[in-house]
Amino acid sequence: MGSFSIVINLNYHHSTIIKPVPSGMKTVSTLSDRNLAKPAGLNAKKTKYRYRLVDYKNERHRTDILLSQTKCNLEILRDGIMILGNFTTNIRTIPVMKDEIVSITMIRGKEVVDTFPLSPMHILSKLGVPNSISRYFSILPSEYRISETQIIIKCKEYQLSLITSGIRYESLLRSFKKEGYHMQLDLIEKPSINVLRYTADSGL
Repeated sequence: MGSFSIVINLNYHHSTIIKPVPSGMKTVSTLSDRNLAKPAGLNAKKTKYRYRLVDYKNERHRTDILLSQTKCNLEILRDGIMILGNFTTNIRTIPVMKDEIVSITMIRGKEVVDTFPLSPMHILSKLGVPNSISRYFSILPSEYRISETQIIIKCKEYQLSLITSGIRYESLLRSFKKEGYHMQLDLIEKPSINVLRYTADSGL
């Protein structure tokens, strides 16, 4: 890694020093930047963002994100995490080095299962099939709901908070484990509520 630094101005009032990324991460950053920079109307597919950067803090300043564009994507690699998005005109990528990560807190959203006795999802759940799989067999959209997944990446000098769809929790967890982030992971699960079971137990 070189000795130079990249200055990123997140809200035009504070600045953050982001160290150069390892060579293995640069290719991903460059390709993503090219895709994000393609002019509209030239047969370029619009990037589909799956995450949102909701907060940023560093040791010197507490920075409330006031950016107009905080939608982003994550690239989880062995050497670190790339956060990709159109944050400002000049900022498309925020690299997070693996050796700087103190912890990655993943908060699983509150799960609500509201099926009915003849629902395929209910039958599969009674047979022991996990909700993450049986939900695909629900008849009504209201049978399965889960609130957003929260990801808090705490580093030595700064901290990033992101949110994404609740149904993305399991796949995201697998990706972190696959790339060797077992030691940094801190998992928190909000309660799961089965409305049908609760109604039956209550005698309603």
